[in-house]
Amino acid sequence: MVRLSDKSRIGNLKLQWSKDFENRREEVEKKVLDGLQPSKKLMELSIKFYCGEMLANWVGDSSFNCLQSLCLDDCRNLLSLPSIGKLPLLKKVRIKGLSSVRTVGVEFFGENTTNTFSSLEILEFVDMLNWEKWNLCEVDEEDRKFPKLRELFIGNCPLLLERISKFSWAAECLRLRSIKVESFEIGDCKELCSSGDNNWGLLTQSISPQDLIIEKCPQLVSIATEEEREELMQLKIPSSIVNMRIENCERLEKLSTTLYSLALLMKLELYGCSKLISIARSNLPSNLKVLGIRSCKNLQCLLLDEGEDVDSNNACVLQELGISDCESLKRINRSVLPSTLKVLLINECPKLESISQEIQDNSSLESIEIHVCDMRKGLPQGLNKLKHCKSLFIANSSNLISLAESGLPTTSLELLSLWYCRRLQALPGNMHSLNALKGLAIWNCPNVESILEEGIPSNLTSLTIGGPNIWKAKLERDLHTLTCLKSLSISNGCPDAVSFPQDEIGVTLPSSLTNLEISDFPKLESLSSNGFRNLTSLQCLTIANCPNLKTLPGNNMLSSLLELEIRRCPMMEERCKRDKGPEWSKITHIPRVAFWK
Repeated sequence: MVRLSDKSRIGNLKLQWSKDFENRREEVEKKVLDGLQPSKKLMELSIKFYCGEMLANWVGDSSFNCLQSLCLDDCRNLLSLPSIGKLPLLKKVRIKGLSSVRTVGVEFFGENTTNTFSSLEILEFVDMLNWEKWNLCEVDEEDRKFPKLRELFIGNCPLLLERISKFSWAAECLRLRSIKVESFEIGDCKELCSSGDNNWGLLTQSISPQDLIIEKCPQLVSIATEEEREELMQLKIPSSIVNMRIENCERLEKLSTTLYSLALLMKLELYGCSKLISIARSNLPSNLKVLGIRSCKNLQCLLLDEGEDVDSNNACVLQELGISDCESLKRINRSVLPSTLKVLLINECPKLESISQEIQDNSSLESIEIHVCDMRKGLPQGLNKLKHCKSLFIANSSNLISLAESGLPTTSLELLSLWYCRRLQALPGNMHSLNALKGLAIWNCPNVESILEEGIPSNLTSLTIGGPNIWKAKLERDLHTLTCLKSLSISNGCPDAVSFPQDEIGVTLPSSLTNLEISDFPKLESLSSNGFRNLTSLQCLTIANCPNLKTLPGNNMLSSLLELEIRRCPMMEERCKRDKGPEWSKITHIPRVAFWK
């Protein structure tokens, strides 16, 4: 057998047996493990699927004082953990699937040892199905402080958790007061419901976490602050919390008004809380910057103001609001959005009719993104007042008829995207004045029959147009004026065109183009050599769903191309076959050519 103990350059050792534990001989594997003793300079050790009841003596021996990481995975017959508390450099310990271990106690720390786990930062116990007791009380208080512990994770240890009586084990036995805990997560806890009848308050006060995650706690009804009197079944949130997520707590129905006093709370996420019906501005913490709500199926309104009932001193400083998959949401606000709001993202709220009535003059909005919403009452009035808005993206808003009578912001808007707004009838009249607009996309908005009649914003770098009624001859004639345009995508825009650009119009594509995509031209037969003659910077050309296309631009018009994709254009594919197709000579120099059926 190879003497690993002589291999001083081995820093990471992984020992893994078969997953099949049938017909395994413990005494044989114990001898093998004994014989695989590595060098004392080993830094990482992993043992997996070992079938013995005891580990080799060298595992955890104090002479391995360079060891930094130990993982014991799925050693299902192992009866006890090795004494590793005295290893001075050990930073990470992962114990998983040791289903025969019932007790963890003094043997884990090491007897007659001081300053145990002096470097340990990460401690994980996972899938310990028969673990019943963690007897930390057997260990001297000074030896169980875990002075550098950053992460403690206990997952799927059902017998241990059943015996943790309302957090008394965590609060009293673990003695975490000496540890600075940054993140605390609790899930699948049926006992977690309120603060008055358990040791939750004692635990959270002793560790003062900054991040708090509460998941799948079916008895939780309300959350409040430590100062609020006991009502319903309120869980008191420690004042140290900066980020909080509550997920899949099916009975949560109330956020207390006292949450306003959580001055450090800056990010709040509520996911899958099906009984939550509304959230008022007075419920929001005073310095909350980010609010995310997802899959709260009965949430009907997010009232960031409630009229006369709101304390005028409760100034909302919200900067990011994200709402998704809230199928009952009808409105977000009665009158105006918070002036501090910078990012608004709404996704898959099919009953949402309106966001607010109007935009404030001092609004800070920079980005608005709306997907799969009703929007029958339209966008707020005063979009033209937005001095900072750079992006407006609306998709699949089935009942949106118009964007804004007042027009769009002319000095700041850089990106405007409209996708699948099938009832949208017109664009604002000031489109030609959008001097900052760089990207414009209008895709499958069939009732928008005229576009940019007064001219195209001259600073566009990206233009995406899709739909039979949008692409007009005037727009095609004006393309050459877009001297900054780098990306152009046109789909289903010219149902009768046999050439592109159309030869009878005599236009040329902008010489600045680097990317061009043409798709769904049913009668298209050729790409015009005249129209392509100035494209000396074109690098990527994509042609799709043009079944009659048979001629590419000639006279080396494609000499700058680096990539050509032809999708579902059977005639063109046939004419580009190597060495025998009539179009082959025009594409042979291109580094990447791809055909897709």
